[in-house]
Amino acid sequence: MPKFLKRNLTQTTLIYFLSWLIPAATVLIYFIVQKNFPIGNHTILTTDLGQQYIDFYSYYRRVLLGHPDQLLYSFSSSLGSSTIGTWSYYLLSPFNLILLLTPGKWLSFGVWLMTIIKIGLCGLTMYSYLRHRAKPVGETFALGLAVAYALCGYNTAYQLNVMWLDGVYLLPLLLGAIELIFNQQKWWPYFIVLALGLLTNFYIGYMLCLFSVLYFIYLLASQATKKTPLLKTVTSFGIGSILAGAINTAILLPTFLELRSTKATYNAVKISWHWEYNPLQLLGKLTLGSYSFDQMSSGQANIFTGNIILILALIFFFVPTIKFRQKISALLLTAFLVCSFCLEPLDLLWHGGQFPVWYPSRFSFIFSAWLIVLASEVLTRHFKLKTWQLSIVATLLVGWLAYLLLNQKQFAYFKTSYLAGSIALVLFSFFLIMCYYASQPKRWLTNLLLLTMVGEAILNYQTSLRQISYTKQSEYWNYTGIVNNVVKELSSQQTTGSRLEKTFNRTNDDAMQFGYAGGGHFNSMQNPIVGHFYDYIGQAAGDNFVNYKFGTQITDSLLGFKTWLDRPIANDLFNKIPDYAAGLSITSWRPDVQNYPALKQDGAIYVRQNKNALNTVFAANDKILSTKMTAGQPILNQERLLADMLGQNNYAPLYTVASIDHITLNNLKRNAEIADATYTKINSSLPGTVTFSFTPTTNNSYYLSLGTAVDSDAVDITVNGENVPIDENFRDTILLNVARRDIGKKIDITINFKKPSVWLQALNLYQLDQNVVNTDFQMLKKNNAQITQMSGNQLTGTVDIKKDQLLMTTIPYNKGWHVYLDGQTVKTTKAVKTFLAAKVKPGKHQIKLVFTPEGWRTGWLITGITWLLLIIGGALTYWRRKKLAAKVDTIK
Repeated sequence: MPKFLKRNLTQTTLIYFLSWLIPAATVLIYFIVQKNFPIGNHTILTTDLGQQYIDFYSYYRRVLLGHPDQLLYSFSSSLGSSTIGTWSYYLLSPFNLILLLTPGKWLSFGVWLMTIIKIGLCGLTMYSYLRHRAKPVGETFALGLAVAYALCGYNTAYQLNVMWLDGVYLLPLLLGAIELIFNQQKWWPYFIVLALGLLTNFYIGYMLCLFSVLYFIYLLASQATKKTPLLKTVTSFGIGSILAGAINTAILLPTFLELRSTKATYNAVKISWHWEYNPLQLLGKLTLGSYSFDQMSSGQANIFTGNIILILALIFFFVPTIKFRQKISALLLTAFLVCSFCLEPLDLLWHGGQFPVWYPSRFSFIFSAWLIVLASEVLTRHFKLKTWQLSIVATLLVGWLAYLLLNQKQFAYFKTSYLAGSIALVLFSFFLIMCYYASQPKRWLTNLLLLTMVGEAILNYQTSLRQISYTKQSEYWNYTGIVNNVVKELSSQQTTGSRLEKTFNRTNDDAMQFGYAGGGHFNSMQNPIVGHFYDYIGQAAGDNFVNYKFGTQITDSLLGFKTWLDRPIANDLFNKIPDYAAGLSITSWRPDVQNYPALKQDGAIYVRQNKNALNTVFAANDKILSTKMTAGQPILNQERLLADMLGQNNYAPLYTVASIDHITLNNLKRNAEIADATYTKINSSLPGTVTFSFTPTTNNSYYLSLGTAVDSDAVDITVNGENVPIDENFRDTILLNVARRDIGKKIDITINFKKPSVWLQALNLYQLDQNVVNTDFQMLKKNNAQITQMSGNQLTGTVDIKKDQLLMTTIPYNKGWHVYLDGQTVKTTKAVKTFLAAKVKPGKHQIKLVFTPEGWRTGWLITGITWLLLIIGGALTYWRRKKLAAKVDTIK
């Protein structure tokens, strides 16, 4: 050890530091080698971290550094939504404060730094737990186990879900706290750790709660004796559990109520007792590099923890000094965890009643920790393995490896070199353990076991991440910097009371990134009512996302998209911008947006204004309360919405069917002489295309309807040779704008088939009557509220309500909204099963809308009472101890 370390650090402190440093340095060095920003042009951003969380972190900075009004509600979240669930799921880790120090282009670096610290903490907390157990593990082995835990398969695969890592580093502390309850009936450490787990991420916190119950039962079943104060022990566990939940009620209650109308609406209704996959497939996840992009979206649990730990966990069941009932209890808990990975009801139990969308088995870090618990039990006992015991373990290992070798094709992520390396490490690890337990343990052998555990963990981390691609810094920041500058220069007059959208985007959460009121969102806490409304009007939506890429001039104006950022189809500026395709490439094919006059041009981006756009609050005819929409009919639904808002009984159609002049088939045949037919390739090995040609007879906008059978997996679409993006999932019929101001110009819509046969479902061509649209919206705009403030959880202004009208908004309905007219509370209602509305008396009114999450006040009341009880209880305990100490002194 260098002299300066000897002077400043004890050996114990140094090993604690190493338990953090080794895994942290592994993450640091790996991404330095990959030339992460600021060293190079790479980042740690991938999949959801690059397409979702990074935008939430930008929102996080914005709220804490100057916009606290957006804490509970944001109009940047789809058309607007509560953000309490976003905070409790994504943003409450104390380490997010690091991001306040990394502005702008440095935000990706801040996420990297946060990941390094958290993974390092996983090692530190595991080491601390192993060293402070009733039977502590020796320093050398504890260090190896700690590093193996920090770099386990779960952390390697899911480190991009950085908000889950708080639960991973808290788990070892939770194990120690539960053991403290069992041994000493002290509940407060357990209460503190579990409360932190629930606070930092309610989802992983729920899993920690579930495992706490299982582990506590395991301790009772395996170690309780007649001397164990059973009632006091169970009471202490119950008190700690209840208080951990109660102190977080301010967050948990409104989150639960929000979940009830958002994420929980997708919970499984029917539960079937069947295997989701063959449990033997889990055996492949015990090998090096057992990860790939496909495993990220759908695969088996990431349970790699290292061969030495696995072998020790097997040996646990043969250790003579471990009681038989402890072995049975451990076997049952192990079996429960393994079955949880692939038995549907148990999988649903761990995931709160809902199948994970991507990232399967999100609780698998618990299994890694459990293996380490079993291994630590072995390492704290002195015994010699008998030949028959070694033979059984060896037979199990050989059977495992034989299965992998004979079934390699079943494991798409296998690489020959990785599999060969895994086999070599299994044999070497078994040899080391056999030597270790064959005679008196030797120091060099202990160190070699340590190096093997650490080396294998680092090797698995590196080989697994090699198979994942990451976003370049230039892809993230070139786009983000350009758009951010444009949005910042928009005046409040342009944006107050209305919304903004773009014909290009980097992610569905661009509005969260830049802080404008938009129409897209990607969030596990997505409000489903917006998605259902989008389905009806021809937009893309899913269980956890919505986007506004298939709009029309009618939906633009109805939903208040007043400001548009647009870029021309061809622009030489883009050739000078590296990686512009990450965001500035056209993702929403909207030639009709160019109907909106340009206010200015900022570099490659035009700022346009839709003069027909309504404000988010306006007066509308009360017929809108009875409007019913029809699935698969976006044309009809848009016409109904506009007519009912105006109170029209008989209205001129906004759209008329336009004829397709000519259909040209290339290597295709169809089952009917209509456009909406099933097209089949004649020669499946050759390209197949169909071209629909027409010549506009007016300068109006033309739209092509397409059903859900037509998506980017089935076809590619071009209009006059230009690619039309349809890469979003959509659940109902959409409308594609294919012409605008193109009178007399031939339009060719070419569809290239990727599959042998495709049904061009609902394919029809429509013409929009621009004059009728302009007339109708000019009438509606007369009823616009004059909005003076629209920020976060508050909106104020004035509105003039006439007879047979109501206060209408395009703000998604939520029970948390409170509407005040002239200072008096008004009962709210829901229009079109989507939007906030209120029946009010005619006249000119001052309006004020204030949002408070449902359960917010009740939650804070319970949290406050819990704090008060803890303070009183702490004070009473202190007073009793002080009084007892005084009596002892008196007796002395």
